[in-house]
Amino acid sequence: MDQFGTDNNPSPSLQTTLAVGGALALVAGALIHHNRDKISSLLVENIAGEELNVGTDWNKLTIPAKTQGHSDARVAATLSTRPLLINGISTINDRTFMTFYEGFHIGKETAKYRGDERCLGYRVDQNSDFQWITYDQADQVATEIGSGLIKLGEAHGQNTFIGIYAINSVEWMTTALACHSHSMIYVPLYDTLGEPAIVHIINQTSLKTIFVDKVENILLLLKIVKQVSTLKRIVLTKKIPDDKNSEIRAKAKEVGIDIMTYDQLREIGRSNPIPHHPPKPEDLFEICYTSGTTGLPKGAMLTHKNVVCLIQSASEFFRPIFTELETLISYLPLAHTYEQTIELYCLCQGFKIGYYLGDVRQLSDDLARLKPTLMPCVPRLLNRMYDNIQTTIRQLSPLKRHLFNMALSAKAREVEQHQVTRHMIWDKFVLKRIQQRLGGRMKLIVSGAAPLSPTILEFLKRVCGACVVEGYGQTECCGISTCQMLGDPSVGNIGVPLNCNMIKLVDVPDMQYFSKDNVGELCIKGANVFKGYYKDDEKTKEALDKDGWLHTGDVARWAPAGQIQIIDRKKHMFKLAQGEYVAPERIENIYVQSQYVAQVFVYGNGYKSFTVAILVPDADVLEKYARENNISGDTAELCKKKEIKELIFKDIKRLEKANSLKGFEMAKDIYLHSEPFSVENNLLTPTMKTKRPELGKYFEKEIEEMYKNID
Repeated sequence: MDQFGTDNNPSPSLQTTLAVGGALALVAGALIHHNRDKISSLLVENIAGEELNVGTDWNKLTIPAKTQGHSDARVAATLSTRPLLINGISTINDRTFMTFYEGFHIGKETAKYRGDERCLGYRVDQNSDFQWITYDQADQVATEIGSGLIKLGEAHGQNTFIGIYAINSVEWMTTALACHSHSMIYVPLYDTLGEPAIVHIINQTSLKTIFVDKVENILLLLKIVKQVSTLKRIVLTKKIPDDKNSEIRAKAKEVGIDIMTYDQLREIGRSNPIPHHPPKPEDLFEICYTSGTTGLPKGAMLTHKNVVCLIQSASEFFRPIFTELETLISYLPLAHTYEQTIELYCLCQGFKIGYYLGDVRQLSDDLARLKPTLMPCVPRLLNRMYDNIQTTIRQLSPLKRHLFNMALSAKAREVEQHQVTRHMIWDKFVLKRIQQRLGGRMKLIVSGAAPLSPTILEFLKRVCGACVVEGYGQTECCGISTCQMLGDPSVGNIGVPLNCNMIKLVDVPDMQYFSKDNVGELCIKGANVFKGYYKDDEKTKEALDKDGWLHTGDVARWAPAGQIQIIDRKKHMFKLAQGEYVAPERIENIYVQSQYVAQVFVYGNGYKSFTVAILVPDADVLEKYARENNISGDTAELCKKKEIKELIFKDIKRLEKANSLKGFEMAKDIYLHSEPFSVENNLLTPTMKTKRPELGKYFEKEIEEMYKNID
């Protein structure tokens, strides 16, 4: 079952909660409406309320970076006249740390000081609760793994690369900690890279040892051995099923690869202890390969200084709400810097990290048992959550729907006043079940990796009982460079620069974007910006200019209050026959607001004067509509029916008008496709970005037919 219910089976618990709390909430609602100022302190549990961002001028969230010597750039107003952050400072005694290795040990001391030394949590199976290892135990495991690697011939220092080919787990993180302890560089691998990319990465970094958790990935590595001459050993982080064990070991012996378990490597290290070899700030801790939309992946070189300055920036940014030993739910791929940087931040703060069981479809059970306070998200998950809540609301009785709308209205007033609270009536009764699906203790939800619909973000800010913010970053700046300020009620922007980097907008003359108009290509400079791409000077020069500015390829504008709005993508823009430029992602973000639409791809031909669109319907919503209107067929069959196409086309025309799209931006025809764009069919990147060239090729026939019919 989907973690937020399904459209076919809307959550009965939400309806029940509305019924039980209905009478009380209606009476109290009227009282609160007329006496809010007098009784709010008695009714509200403050998560980040009146004290949030005291002194913040919400009309001036960024200022010129004059202190940094760049009057054409901007920094967060909270940085004031301070220089950009370049190191970390501990929360318990203001000790400075310059590497993650130092930060982890300070985090260990912080956990001890606060009386909860739990560090990494895991579940054995669906029936089990979370089990924990402490900071001391995590450090000990890392020490044993590092010593074991050195005993097997891996040298300490910057010439040693270690592969990690596994999903999020205690073993993933303790392997990374082992590398940090000996100044080694780890290289994350992930399933969706594909065989050619895996071969490329292993050869480019000369990997000798790779930690692996899945049988199929072990078999893949054994299959490509002749193409990767450096590979010597595979370390199994999980137990192999008995029926596959002998097969794998026989194949490994045949191709000359050593196979050992994680525990065996620990035992080798335990018997042959090696003192740590701590890294320096400029040392690499990781080569993170970006999936990209075309060609082989590029290896971004990230240093300890990169991540430490970002950790300190996050510490300052989230200090108003993170007042205890917080808990993170880990389920987004650790192979990507977005999730990884958040986990490294948590470890330097002495927080707890709970790893999901491995199946995102069962994430609700992980959330219920862990009860996290911090959850990084991607729009795909939040879109699903929003759709399922909306479906449940549509099925409520008029009275219950009115009650829910009263709650939304009350919460909207709090959001507008920069308050994030849990209200005794609205949150404890009306919105309780929604918040319990997230564990019931959530303080912060951060959305990243792709744009989130402003409509959905606005809704979630009201119903989650937590700070819900949107951030922005790239692998090349450790995954995060901007974030919405806590308490900012606005949507449709990615917030302000973190205190470790500044941002400027650069002219894009071909697209008629000029910085004098507060619009241009978004460029980032600061201590979180990477050193370059490993063994690829040409690509490095394309990304980093001579002054060290990272050119993101995204086009942005400064909002009046100083937030950054992404409005375009340099490479994604296309010009129509009449000379008009079109930003397809902007149109897609409008069309996806339709309840019938799950995914969108807008296409424009330079020889034509209009656009067309490929739409993937929301299967649950569409099939429900069909049942209610006596239309037969599954999703694939419904997509072929004229009345269904007219229904969806009419709805997106409504959205075009509501969002004031220009005539040339409006799709003149649509094609309904029943199969979702996914990583598996190569239409999405692993970070859920659309692969526009692949989509254009995949739907070449359908696009050609639409243009032909319109002509």
